[in-house]
Amino acid sequence: MTHTLVVCKPKLPDQYLTQRVDLKRQLDQMHAGHVMYFPVFELVPDLAAMLTIRPWLDAATEKSNHLIVFVSPSVLEIAVTNLGQWPAHVYCGVMGRQSAKLAMDLGIPKDKIIAPTGENDHETEDSDGLARLLATHFEAGSCRVMVCKGPRGRVEFPKKLEEMQHDVTVLECYDRKVIEQSNAQCEALFARAAEAVLWITSSETIEALDSQLARKSESQLKVLKETATVLTTHPRITAKCRELGYAHVVQIATGIQSVNSWLKSNKKSMENNNQTNSATPAVNPQPVVTSQSRPASASASQPNGQWLGKAAFFISVLSFVLILLIAFAGKNQIEKTRMAFGERIQKESTTLDLVKEEISKSSDLAKDLKTRFDLLELAQKEEASQRASLEEVYNSLLASRTEVSLSEVEQLISIAKRQLYLLGNVKGASIALSQAIDLLEGTEKPSLLNLRTALEKDLTEIKALPSDDLLRLAISLDSVVNSVESLPMLSSAQATTDQTLAQLTEEEASEVVADTQAPAANEQAQGFEKAWASIKKVAQTVWYDIKSLIEVTKVDSPEVLMLSSRQETDLRNTLRLSLLNARISLLSRQATLLKSDLERSGNLLNTYFDSKSIQVQRAQTVLAEIGEVQLDLVLPELQATSAALRLAVAGQQGERQ
Repeated sequence: MTHTLVVCKPKLPDQYLTQRVDLKRQLDQMHAGHVMYFPVFELVPDLAAMLTIRPWLDAATEKSNHLIVFVSPSVLEIAVTNLGQWPAHVYCGVMGRQSAKLAMDLGIPKDKIIAPTGENDHETEDSDGLARLLATHFEAGSCRVMVCKGPRGRVEFPKKLEEMQHDVTVLECYDRKVIEQSNAQCEALFARAAEAVLWITSSETIEALDSQLARKSESQLKVLKETATVLTTHPRITAKCRELGYAHVVQIATGIQSVNSWLKSNKKSMENNNQTNSATPAVNPQPVVTSQSRPASASASQPNGQWLGKAAFFISVLSFVLILLIAFAGKNQIEKTRMAFGERIQKESTTLDLVKEEISKSSDLAKDLKTRFDLLELAQKEEASQRASLEEVYNSLLASRTEVSLSEVEQLISIAKRQLYLLGNVKGASIALSQAIDLLEGTEKPSLLNLRTALEKDLTEIKALPSDDLLRLAISLDSVVNSVESLPMLSSAQATTDQTLAQLTEEEASEVVADTQAPAANEQAQGFEKAWASIKKVAQTVWYDIKSLIEVTKVDSPEVLMLSSRQETDLRNTLRLSLLNARISLLSRQATLLKSDLERSGNLLNTYFDSKSIQVQRAQTVLAEIGEVQLDLVLPELQATSAALRLAVAGQQGERQ
């Protein structure tokens, strides 16, 4: 028997896509059973409350650490999306691996995320596990903590943090609105009661669900409680389900992966739980036939029987003709459908052949770039050995600052040349020449004075060159490569109304500032303005809700909205390969190849991915920043320094003779 997974997670507004897209992707990868979305609550973000997060971060404090704790994935996505760029000095606390993965997808650095996983830390994925983990990471009283949560629940966790002597602030970021289920939705759930697997993530969810189903049909709800399986994520939720009378309640870890693992390992036990007793067949009463008959009635029924026979024959012929007509029309329709599918399959095959050809070309280019990358790695290893030699020279100078060794200066000049010509590292070459000048400081020999003058001249030319931080740009490009899988595509993009929401938020903030700056003398006028502002805010909110019902997405090519899942995978692989080629070209300072790779990557992003997404915009910003790097520089040849060095070495050899 096939199971039906009933997803009862709360519904987020349309502009919060990260968690929804990830859940849909993982449900599509399960390839087993049916999925029924049955949200009981809709989360309504409190925009005014979330405006207080930024002032809380900027406020002065004596605490050495800042920490924001999110008690659920929903509040994490709501708060981080409205906060924007995550502050570099703030830690993020979440309650499990699923929330930790969502935090990284939202752009929070991995080293700033604190989450119990149950693997290396041996902690439970809940508030108790997070509290114990925080106690091991931070000293008592050293943190300033903000706990972002929803209304009701999780009151014990802030108390535990206060017992650790931390400065705790509790912020409720959203409110719950009950979704009234339709009769059709409830009947569909009752119809699949024997195979239903309810995924419950909070005690409030099972209470509201049980209340609505009881109003629809108590008898069918009783059958659902006896046959359905309930998956929970916390002992408190498990106790509430059993209290309401659900017979089969199982506690699992958080996340859709745990749900999928449980379904695979417990499919047979679900079938045993759903066995029911067969009902006894109903006994139909036999008709009573009297033995009395009258010749007159028998003779009167003969004409009626003949008429009924003729009518039945006519109806049979008419039905046969209708069946032939329907069969003929159905055959034509099937032939048209077959031809349409044949054309679609031919187009898909042509597109697939083109993609395979591009992949083969990219594979050859990747082999060539791999060879270049190996040469670059050898150069980097040599640079590392030169850096070690440079450190040894610097340590020897610390031991004896009064002696100037010409061989050490010569070695620093050699390092500067290798940094400049081999790697194009302008900053490394300038550092090596600066240390050589420091070694020659205070010398009185004419040959060494000329060498120092030449070094200063060449150092001035090198410092005039633009110095781009290629390592930082390469790291930024790596982050874009790692986020390719989570970039939303136009073929799967959903409606977003961030701009309207941002306008409402900005207007609300400006009204708050205007109220605080108004003079206290004109209180009656202020009261009228506040009333008008409240009416205006309600009207804007209603208009925002109406506008968010429909969104028009403009695309240049309609075919980008009809990509199959296989084509989406090939496009993501092509984009990832193009970004990797751009990274190699950047590190090897190949300006022509870098420009070509950036153009190819930018075209893929602009054509097939949703440019309204924050992640796509961040990737486009990184590509634009790398495109402004100037790689084809004319590097100085250090002729003056080389000539002065040869004269100094010759003078030193003459002095020895």
